[in-house]
Amino acid sequence: MQTKVQVEPQVETEPFVETDELAKDDNLVVETAEPGQAPHEAQKEASGPVTSADQLVALDEDAVVTQKSIDGLDQLFAATEEFVLATDESYADMLDNQVGSQVQNSRQYLAFNLCDEEYALDIRRISEIIKVREFTDIPRVPEFILGIISLRGVVVPVFDLRLRLNLGTSELTSTSRIVVCQQDDVTVGLLVDSINQVVSLTDEEVEPPPGVLSGLDREMVSGIGRYQGRMIILLNLHSALNVELNER
Repeated sequence: MQTKVQVEPQVETEPFVETDELAKDDNLVVETAEPGQAPHEAQKEASGPVTSADQLVALDEDAVVTQKSIDGLDQLFAATEEFVLATDESYADMLDNQVGSQVQNSRQYLAFNLCDEEYALDIRRISEIIKVREFTDIPRVPEFILGIISLRGVVVPVFDLRLRLNLGTSELTSTSRIVVCQQDDVTVGLLVDSINQVVSLTDEEVEPPPGVLSGLDREMVSGIGRYQGRMIILLNLHSALNVELNER
């Protein structure tokens, strides 16, 4: 018995065409960019589909160029610390810093009246303000010492600040107050006509004593403060409490 073997006819296959060979096909249209022409512009002018490796490379380069352009714009418009726009929070922080800086450079004073002039003392030297009470006279003391009072068991001498500054004798009224001051270990009460307010003055708002002052007057004044259009005479508490400085 014979066995028949059927042999199928061999089909010839076309050889594999490399990418470079595809570019030689007359049916393919491959456009290359002219000098100075962007790759994507060349692609727009092509009439056929993208079939070559060169076109794919051109599209890749176009994508790269586009990405570089985007990166360049990002860098161009990237915010820097110098050009950051202020927000409400940053503006508030800036104001707080300015106010904090001014507070650090300022000093508070207690302003009060003597005659028709406004004087002030460094508030750090003031312990309290009390109403006028009865004085106990003491002998052989300067004229400006009115006497002594007892303040929570502590004996406190009281100075007539008007008389201490050679402004005449004080007149006791309903607005008269005793400003209790502390200088080193000495506690003294100063009789003033009335209390005004606490003011804050920066170093720029305080001027040195006028050159026309001399002797005791110059010793008593530490400077002239300018506050809201007013001139306030700043007293030198150390000199005011120094009993030895009782003569012109």
